[in-house]
Amino acid sequence: MKNVFSCCTLLLLLCNVAAQSLIIKGKIRCMNKDANSTRGAENVIVVPAFMPAKSTITLSRPSGYFEFNTGVPIVNLQDKTVTIYAISRCASCKEIARRIFISEDQDRQNISDDKHYVTIRDWLLNTHCQDAEMPVLEADNLLTKVSRQPAVDLNSVSGATAITAAPATLNFLTTLITVAAAAPAGNYLLSQLLPGKIHYGQFLAASPLYQSANTGFNFSPSRDMSEAMFWNPSAIANSRKTNNISLLTNFKNNVKLGGFRHISKKISIGAGLLYTTQDEFRSSFFTNTYNPANKKRVDSLMMQLKEWAALVSGVYTVNNRFSVALTVKSLWQKLNIPYRVIATDQSNIYDTGVTRQRFDVDLSATYKISTSFQAGINLMNLTGSKLFADAFVPGQGNNALRQQRALGIGLQYKWQRLNVGTDAVFNSTGFYDLAVGANYVPFNNALLSAGMTVKQLSYSAAFRIKYFRIGYINDNHWLINEKRKAKTAILDGRIYGGLVLDF
Repeated sequence: MKNVFSCCTLLLLLCNVAAQSLIIKGKIRCMNKDANSTRGAENVIVVPAFMPAKSTITLSRPSGYFEFNTGVPIVNLQDKTVTIYAISRCASCKEIARRIFISEDQDRQNISDDKHYVTIRDWLLNTHCQDAEMPVLEADNLLTKVSRQPAVDLNSVSGATAITAAPATLNFLTTLITVAAAAPAGNYLLSQLLPGKIHYGQFLAASPLYQSANTGFNFSPSRDMSEAMFWNPSAIANSRKTNNISLLTNFKNNVKLGGFRHISKKISIGAGLLYTTQDEFRSSFFTNTYNPANKKRVDSLMMQLKEWAALVSGVYTVNNRFSVALTVKSLWQKLNIPYRVIATDQSNIYDTGVTRQRFDVDLSATYKISTSFQAGINLMNLTGSKLFADAFVPGQGNNALRQQRALGIGLQYKWQRLNVGTDAVFNSTGFYDLAVGANYVPFNNALLSAGMTVKQLSYSAAFRIKYFRIGYINDNHWLINEKRKAKTAILDGRIYGGLVLDF
């Protein structure tokens, strides 16, 4: 019985040893300004060549320390040699790689867990710390790229004692070491912005088509007046209600707030506020002020854009079939321009805000062709206001501007409970886009609506019950928000809520 118990115990111990996960740790050091002393090198990327996904960055406290859990049982690497790389700004350092022989005798005497530890000792980069350490932003960016490289299939490793990296990974690391060392510390100014995703200066043309719960009915509205004050205030004259207050928002990057009031049988007024915000991580190049040959690429430059319009309209009813309106509006655009990077122990990015404001006017009209057909038109931004068409590099001049003058046309067909509508926008570049929509009254005080566009392929579906509205509006990634992404893309800023108060 004792022999059986002893065998079982031994078997359990062997299984436990086999299941131990390998942890590799150590400390990378660099030279202080005083050549006789060293300290831990921070923001150096440590890459296990056989498993790049486990790469890490040396810490600040304790400085230079790194540790990563391979998640691989010790038996898979027992008596094998693995290579660990250190990616820093020192391309000439010969100590960029350490070959480590994995053996059980290197383990620290610690039986409080089921992990196996191998320590890399005496790893010194023979250069000054300021020439080895990367800025925080650059190190994080490179770590993201390294972690995407393919790993070695340990199950198919040959009997050779050395485990090398995949060829693609080796080529990538060779290039990465050169890139990391190409930008020494110093003062850098923005010299080039690579193409981004944000649509600068287009919010007025896009909003009635891509971010609306009334798709297809904005330039010739009748049943739903919640956005009439923005796109065709002349239609307000046909409203059956004297007053209106409307709100539509996704509580993230888009808000529409407006209302109107009938002053008399001939005169009405309307007002509204339209607001959008976008942000993205954009690639760019910064040039060293003292040595233009030294350039720094930043792939995570935060760009932000806020655009909004405030407007007031006066509506005149010519007769029971024809009405016109004049709108005065203020257009605003605010964007940030990162212009300088100071690369020292940590990178600091400085930016400046640029604000542009313009006044403009719209002229709109609505005509009832018959009891079934209604047409609307809006001549927008007649004075020809221009907004920035993109972010720009300070001091380079010739900043691109986008003409805001545009034409909106709407046509609606009414057939009992069902209405069908279409909207089209034309601007300085020609045809912008076309939206087609339909709405249906299923029962009293309720409205179902849906629509889509032909170029952007955005679409919307909404349900209104008396004063409350909920909608799903998918603008097909027209509004860009990369800073706060939702875990579920299908809900990322696409659920809209609102009020439509008619009284």
